[in-house]
Amino acid sequence: MSDVFFLSLPNARIAYRLHENPNASSDAACLMLHGAGVAGDITFSPMLPYLTPWRWMLIPDLKGMGDSFHADGEEKAVSVADLTTEVMALLDHVNWTQFDLVAYSLGGLVALNLNYQRQQAGQPPVRMALLEPASLDREDLSHLKEVRQKYRHASQLIRETGDVELGVACFMDGVSPNRRKHPVAEATTQSRLAHRPFGFAYALDAVTDFVEQAAHNPHIRHAMIEASPEVFLFSGELSHEALKQHYELLSERNAAWQHTVMSACDHSLPFQKPRQIAKHLNNWFASS
Repeated sequence: MSDVFFLSLPNARIAYRLHENPNASSDAACLMLHGAGVAGDITFSPMLPYLTPWRWMLIPDLKGMGDSFHADGEEKAVSVADLTTEVMALLDHVNWTQFDLVAYSLGGLVALNLNYQRQQAGQPPVRMALLEPASLDREDLSHLKEVRQKYRHASQLIRETGDVELGVACFMDGVSPNRRKHPVAEATTQSRLAHRPFGFAYALDAVTDFVEQAAHNPHIRHAMIEASPEVFLFSGELSHEALKQHYELLSERNAAWQHTVMSACDHSLPFQKPRQIAKHLNNWFASS
């Protein structure tokens, strides 16, 4: 595990780690963004030993998760826009202008928005690999808005009743209804998501808020997709069929998008098959 560094911003104190792979074949860099509720190092450290394309891997904790907090230390609402702005500030801080991007779930939505913001600023797009990115899990945005109400309910359970176990279970039943409920795996997931339960709940709401906005203004999501010309999508075999169908459709519509299904995985795929995912990442980014 590498040292933790901190970047103080007006509205946040962002924790990040910078991993170096001295055996990398180039000086390439990669930004890695985690999902709701689970710190970056916990999410990506299992696959780091198997990654070969990059010498440098930057792994921040998004605000409200891991070791990153609001500037006043309180647990409170976050937005996809704020999270994106803070990641961009971190990139400026470490002086990264060229990099690849690997992101999971909530991090995937932040990554898509990051590429869109870069496009708006006249910067080149970033090549990405996204593991079940939030906001792309259904083609129909009105249907996705309905699906997200399960996550809104989960976040409300955590914040309003304090029953973290029930709230996490509600979330898991929504995001991975077909998962294999092994007691050890369930307990591990519960433990990961209960570390910062209110931060997790607010992160869920950030995605739901975004989806509700996009349902009323579909061009928002379309513009984000258009701003990312090269994307490798991962899905879990046990994830919802509508999710996998949308990923297939995206890979058909966009020439440089690809989709692969990880066998025996659900939404927790980076924790389930890190070595296999790393192999796909190595091949995808080596082909550039």
